[in-house]
Amino acid sequence: MDLNRAITTGDTVRRARAMAEFEEWKFVARYHAKMVAEIDRTDEMPLGKELARREVTLDLAQALHVSESTVWAIISETDVLREKTPSVWAAFREGDIDGARVASIARTAEQLKTASALTELDESAPAYAATHTVAELRAWLRRLRARLEPEQTREERENAVEHRRVSIRHNDDGTSWLAALLPTPVAIAAGNRLRRAAKALPKIDPETGEKDRRTRDQKQADLLAHWLTSCEGTSTDIRAEIAISIHATDLIGYTDGPGMTLDGEPIGSEWVRELAASEHTIFRRLVLSPKGEVLDTTVLGYRPTEALRQAIRWRDGTCRVMGCRAPAHETDQDHELAYDSGGETSGSNLRSLCRKHHNMKSHGHLHDHHLAHPMRHT
Repeated sequence: MDLNRAITTGDTVRRARAMAEFEEWKFVARYHAKMVAEIDRTDEMPLGKELARREVTLDLAQALHVSESTVWAIISETDVLREKTPSVWAAFREGDIDGARVASIARTAEQLKTASALTELDESAPAYAATHTVAELRAWLRRLRARLEPEQTREERENAVEHRRVSIRHNDDGTSWLAALLPTPVAIAAGNRLRRAAKALPKIDPETGEKDRRTRDQKQADLLAHWLTSCEGTSTDIRAEIAISIHATDLIGYTDGPGMTLDGEPIGSEWVRELAASEHTIFRRLVLSPKGEVLDTTVLGYRPTEALRQAIRWRDGTCRVMGCRAPAHETDQDHELAYDSGGETSGSNLRSLCRKHHNMKSHGHLHDHHLAHPMRHT
């Protein structure tokens, strides 16, 4: 089977699966509404009616071999989509997007408060959802909501931060999970510091002369354990690199849009302004096109300058392969047209590829149709 036929067949299968999911959702919603209407017309006591409604949900769950909570989710999300985002519901019916994607959109629609925000969601979500992974869609939805309703998202963020905590869960094999609920900027900064510190560790132990055979994950875990068990005091002064883009008018407080991390997570503008006041903060100007794309820069030589590297990381955010979420700072700077073949070291000829996909490209197994467009900083 050639590539074009495989792509066509795969799209047909994907669309058929999505349309089957739509029929399932429609059946669940219609059957539930029909049975609940019959129950409500009876003379049963309120408790009896409520128990009868629960029986309907249980019957549906057993018929579909899913949990009752899944049935409830389908019912509520169907109502939201039909009422608030009819274009998304229509795209689901046509098989353009599947259940996982419309469920994510429905959750965002439930959170939006204004009619204008719901209209923009309904108009823009189907096209984005149809061409991106579920993880990419969820990140895009978070950015969209932060931009459309900054006041509401700020209040939610402030309330969520009040629940920050650390938890420990013990496994049966002598290991345990240590988890911390933190503000997103702090978590990103801590993660970046761990990655940079792990990468800086010597490959040869200076005391024993032996090669360090630990994986990157093992090094990061060991560093975290060392920092938490070997340091005194409770104050922290993180010297970690966290890159955030924000519109100039949002930074000075004239408007209130969110900042955005390299991998596309929205950050509250009030936190970015606080960070901007730090003596350790470094500002770099990004010149963008009207579409939010980083404009081109060219270097005369094979290796890009650090400034160009940073611009490419900002433009791409992650590995450019569709669906790959490898952070840009962990990727290689790949020449689309090889430098030896006349390719320039420029923004238009460079793209971020993780090591796995870079190796695939070098051996002729990665092509243009595998790549996504650069991130837009809007």
